[in-house]
Amino acid sequence: MKVKLSEGNGGREMNLLIKEIISRFGFGNGGWKNKDDDSATFKLREGFLFFTTDSYTVNPLFFKGGNIGDLAFNGTVNDILVQGGKPLGVSLSLIIEEGFPKEDLFKIMESVGKASEKIKVPVVTGDTKVVEKGKVDGIFITSSGIGISDKVLDRNLEERDVVIVSGGLGEHGAVILAERYGFEIDLESDTKALYEEMEGIKDIVKYSKDITRGGLASSLNEIAKRYRKGVLVYEEKIPVIRQVKGIGDVLGVDVLSLASEGRMVCVVSKENSRKVLEHLRKYNKDASVIGEISKDIDEGDVVIQTKYGKRFLPEPSGNLVPRIC
Repeated sequence: MKVKLSEGNGGREMNLLIKEIISRFGFGNGGWKNKDDDSATFKLREGFLFFTTDSYTVNPLFFKGGNIGDLAFNGTVNDILVQGGKPLGVSLSLIIEEGFPKEDLFKIMESVGKASEKIKVPVVTGDTKVVEKGKVDGIFITSSGIGISDKVLDRNLEERDVVIVSGGLGEHGAVILAERYGFEIDLESDTKALYEEMEGIKDIVKYSKDITRGGLASSLNEIAKRYRKGVLVYEEKIPVIRQVKGIGDVLGVDVLSLASEGRMVCVVSKENSRKVLEHLRKYNKDASVIGEISKDIDEGDVVIQTKYGKRFLPEPSGNLVPRIC
């Protein structure tokens, strides 16, 4: 057997591969928790330590609204932020193809510097390798981050808890598709750090997750399976702007599986939902309540209510959009 492209695209096949590796080889625990979440956490004498790592291989490297550099930085700090952590530092490891233009390298590093300065989280260490031409497609970046907090957002979910997304979905994925296939659209990637969004609500959010590979479909299925709850989503309330819908229709791509790189989905109590929504709309007018935790949906399932009836929203499977992040 050989590794398939679909086993790295953020959907069902990737999750099965990861589970198989962990079940075979374990890697130990050592006191770490949330190992299957955006960040692993470690209980300190006072508070918690957060640790995350990720790799970025986006194609094209430069796109409207960003490039592989700020994408890597934002994605790393978001994995800490959505779990309630305060990022302390980021590392960057670069694998660069021989002959890669230094001008492009410096542009990528400049974007990292600007993203770092914006939220005052430094890049504190890293590594650089240059490999023979043809061994890497331009540049690959592996980033890691650490953070701290006095709590981890991992509270029990209950019936009628509300599901909220922080803005329009799939905009990063639509931009990458447009760049790859030569479409002209008036749209930029949604890549950003979720620092401001989380700063005002992390004390009342029960659970949150940034929406990356596999899109909303993957994130909601992870939540449903993690908590063994049923999730009901209302199709008409899902915020997807016209340009994203257009790209999806033209290319036959499910927009609910398109990546966002500056959006999150969170679950809050019904009592706190208005406060959370009002806060998130300060940063994106399309933040929306899209559904709820429902006892009428089987545990582990995600169901969409459409104008024609209900349908399952399965975990994405097969080859999704390639090289999205």
